[in-house]
Amino acid sequence: MNNFDESNEILKQEIELILSEIKEVYNNSDKKVTGEFENGLSGEYEPNKATIKGYLYLGGRNGGIMPPVQEIENWIINKGIQPLDELMTLNSLAWAIAKKISKEGTNPINHLNIYQEVITPQRIDTIINKLSVFNAGLFISEITNELKNLK
Repeated sequence: MNNFDESNEILKQEIELILSEIKEVYNNSDKKVTGEFENGLSGEYEPNKATIKGYLYLGGRNGGIMPPVQEIENWIINKGIQPLDELMTLNSLAWAIAKKISKEGTNPINHLNIYQEVITPQRIDTIINKLSVFNAGLFISEITNELKNLK
């Protein structure tokens, strides 16, 4: 395995570890309802590059745009919430919640900034330092090969 492959392998291992820790934080929180967040979390890999894909809704929502009523209704069902008024339907309760969110946003006390909690600046520095060792080695190898070609 060359330095380039080792660097990509380290990057993949670090991203997989981050994904695992995000899932652990999610599963230990009171935010798990359907598991959609966990199922939507993934890593995408290219040479010398990795991207984490996932939902942002655990971090809350600002007011201004009404969230999808059907998604709120699904959340109500999965949480086992029942309307207090027997004349109110689940759909009308979902609409009322969505309308309130569109006006005020969600309560910051209930937010879970899971990505910032797991992917800290210190962690990023650690990953960069691990990768720098191999990238420096790759650079030296390339320069050495180029110098040999000049002879």
